[in-house]
Amino acid sequence: MADFNAAVTKTLAREGGGKITDDPKDRGGVTKYGITQRSYPMLNIRALTEEQARGIYKADYWDKLRGDEIADQIVAECLFDAAVNMGVKTAVRLAQYSLGIDTDGTVGTKSIAAINAEDAHAFLANFTLGKIARYVNICMKDRSQERFLLGWVRRALEGSAA
Repeated sequence: MADFNAAVTKTLAREGGGKITDDPKDRGGVTKYGITQRSYPMLNIRALTEEQARGIYKADYWDKLRGDEIADQIVAECLFDAAVNMGVKTAVRLAQYSLGIDTDGTVGTKSIAAINAEDAHAFLANFTLGKIARYVNICMKDRSQERFLLGWVRRALEGSAA
């Protein structure tokens, strides 16, 4: 089964580690360890520790994905990283769509079974294409987000290497 610590270490690196960002065009606002002020308005993001960020990622992302039940580490890491980047429900819907199952945005027994039954390479290819299509759609709807497209696509491709 997949290992949270391996997954979160990679995602924290992709999110820039402890670097604080406050890009006015980034909808998340102040961000540290990938944790945004918009998603966690009650937190002092600037004072956030890595340990706190890991706790948030475990409870609010990994556990909701049932990451411990995913058999393939790379698949789990890819799904987890997408959830961090685009939200759990959206990432799960894309994964479910890639698997050809009901897209309710919740990881249940059927989703876990489908993820674990699918060939990892096939899942990663389909899921990555879905992520890229979503990023392009975001940019088509809001041209101010185009400046993030290359980074999003690079992240999607890096996270799908099995």
